[in-house]
Amino acid sequence: MAVLNLRRGVQRKERLLEQFGPDLMPPVKATMPQLDRDHLTRCVENLKERDRTVVVMTFYDEQTGADVAGFLGISEANVRVIRHRAIHQLRKCMGVAE
Repeated sequence: MAVLNLRRGVQRKERLLEQFGPDLMPPVKATMPQLDRDHLTRCVENLKERDRTVVVMTFYDEQTGADVAGFLGISEANVRVIRHRAIHQLRKCMGVAE
């Protein structure tokens, strides 16, 4: 029974595409906005030292929250809060809407 339902579904899709396919708009490819690396570098440099350390260790060095917490001598929860606030500041500096 399940095989028949799948087959019917495929046949129905084919009929719908034959009937309405020419009227469908082609899919629009999403383009990634260009990143201004110089501006991002300035924004990162403007962060407080601890915030910058968390961001750099997390995203550039690909360290875990536990590794960053151990390095800085703070809790993992504190690392998450610092990272969240730093990302918010970076978005604001870059002019990205949230």
